Amino acid sequence: MLSRTPSFGPPPVRVVVVEDNEDDRDLLVRQLRKSGIDSHVKFFADGREALTFLLNLPPPQPFTDLIAIFLDLKLPGMSGVEVLREIRRLPRVAGVPVIIMTSSLDPRDFEACQELKVAAFVPKPITFESFSKAITGLRHMPA
Repeated sequence: MLSRTPSFGPPPVRVVVVEDNEDDRDLLVRQLRKSGIDSHVKFFADGREALTFLLNLPPPQPFTDLIAIFLDLKLPGMSGVEVLREIRRLPRVAGVPVIIMTSSLDPRDFEACQELKVAAFVPKPITFESFSKAITGLRHMPA
């Protein structure tokens, strides 16, 4: 007979947010809360810290694996485009949808992100409408 032991650890990380601006993080948290996934989020203010976390993720688990990475383009030290390039090189997360959050109007940023196959762009300031549009279709949203 199988015994089911409840899990008492922290909830699995389903969404990674790389954003250095506290106001923008707060706006995004409100949108994540409205979608019911705010307890499944890991925040990073620095691209290198986020990459270290992603590099050390455990093997994927059905219905509890990472479903999205929200990435600011204007980060200190390492740009969002550089972080995105590294994400696409990490086999464990290369296929995870990346949603760019930006106020940049630089066409080079847009072109680089398109080449690196981002899932969506969310213009800042983040609104519920733009957030909802960006996450439509993400797989295995938590209940």
